[in-house]
Amino acid sequence: MRLGIIFRTVQMVTFVIFFGAIISANAESIDTNKEADLSCPDCNVIFLNIDLLRADFVGLTEPMAKNTPNIDKFFKYSIIFQDVSASSGVTAISNTATLMGRDGFFTYTLLKNTYVDKPPQMPYKYKKLYSGLPTIAEILKGIGYETLNVNHGYYAGKQMLLNRGFDKYWGTGEVDSTENIPAKAINKTTEYIEARSQGNEKFFLLMRSEDLRGLPYRYPDNRVHIKDPRIKYKRIGKGYFDVVFQLRPDGKLTVVFPSFARADWMSVAQIKEYQKLSKALYAQQLKFVDEELGKLFTTLENSKLLNKTIVVLYANHGDGLYDNRIPNHGVSYQSCVSVPVLIRHPKVNKPVIISEPVALIDIVPTIYKMLSVSAPEGVDGLDLTKVINGQKYPREFFFGVDRESQYVRHGNMKLIVWADRTKELYDLDNDPKELTNIAEKHPALVSALEVRLAEHEMNGFDKAMHVILKDKRERLGKNQYEK
Repeated sequence: MRLGIIFRTVQMVTFVIFFGAIISANAESIDTNKEADLSCPDCNVIFLNIDLLRADFVGLTEPMAKNTPNIDKFFKYSIIFQDVSASSGVTAISNTATLMGRDGFFTYTLLKNTYVDKPPQMPYKYKKLYSGLPTIAEILKGIGYETLNVNHGYYAGKQMLLNRGFDKYWGTGEVDSTENIPAKAINKTTEYIEARSQGNEKFFLLMRSEDLRGLPYRYPDNRVHIKDPRIKYKRIGKGYFDVVFQLRPDGKLTVVFPSFARADWMSVAQIKEYQKLSKALYAQQLKFVDEELGKLFTTLENSKLLNKTIVVLYANHGDGLYDNRIPNHGVSYQSCVSVPVLIRHPKVNKPVIISEPVALIDIVPTIYKMLSVSAPEGVDGLDLTKVINGQKYPREFFFGVDRESQYVRHGNMKLIVWADRTKELYDLDNDPKELTNIAEKHPALVSALEVRLAEHEMNGFDKAMHVILKDKRERLGKNQYEK
């Protein structure tokens, strides 16, 4: 449905004028004398998914950041996307959307209707995620790639319906392990690279590092993270590892804050204290993960695989770290949905910096194009190879959905709509940390963006329900279904 059918005249005029100004002000081009040939049909592919990795903590996407020297060195002469929007601040939604190249509202609807925590007697427990919706692993396996999933966590395996398409799957599905999950996943990946260094068979490797909150992520003094192996604790409620305890003088533990909650109960001074503390601890763990990745990068360089391997480093979402009073993630603020994407390509020998906004779901279609593989029907992500070569990115709007919020972004203007219908509008150009809500100053713009968001949500829902009903019909049988 076109906007002209939806919006009142005054809204439409505001919309066109305002957005036209944004596009003009932010139009950028990449200085290239010659279009780069990015085709690499015989290349291996490695995906390094670093869970919770915020774009503003990576040196190549935020020059002031000093937390990732090994990542910065390895991807120095690569394709560097500095403004990437994830489909969600929730792992299940974003991870599924990314690996399929599908819209987050589409995958959100699918997961709501196939989620594994349903009783075992339900027909959709651990079922394949619809044969007509292949992941990149299935596509590459189908053309002869050996496929490996290194996943020591929960969200890239059968629990999230993403274990299909892999010849080999390594992972335990553990969430509350006291082991350092990122290190284990990276080390297992390194072992595989060492083993494949002499082989000729093409491979696709997905390494998902479960969480930047493993050891040595610890709270100093008398505060401890739930993963601290020194502490014996009782599970409280249904929350998982994102709980911090206060260790009392009598040796007992008191909850300081729960997971996935806005810390509105905390004072400004407390927020600042915890924000500083959380970011320091996060940076500490990120440094550790970067050091482990450095070993993997050294192995890759020594293996002589890099002249025939595309390496992609990305995050499925970021983390609040008390920005906007959010200690965790799962919301639509930039701290949670702005992620780094770095692509090291055998034919790229200089930094190619893409500063204009792109979507995380664009990565898989881009890899398809580089491999000269046809993308499956229905993919929502866009091929970025033309953008890499200096052409304008064709997407105008970005959308995302989380537990309690949704967002739509156009240019530097971003609208967040909460479950209680509270609306927040931010100018990301002048207010990148989303500190000043300007929704009341721009009611027409808010209304226009809200309509676009609702329209997109309904479109994703309709597409997903069509797939779900088609699948149900095939499973139950045509005659039974029609009864």
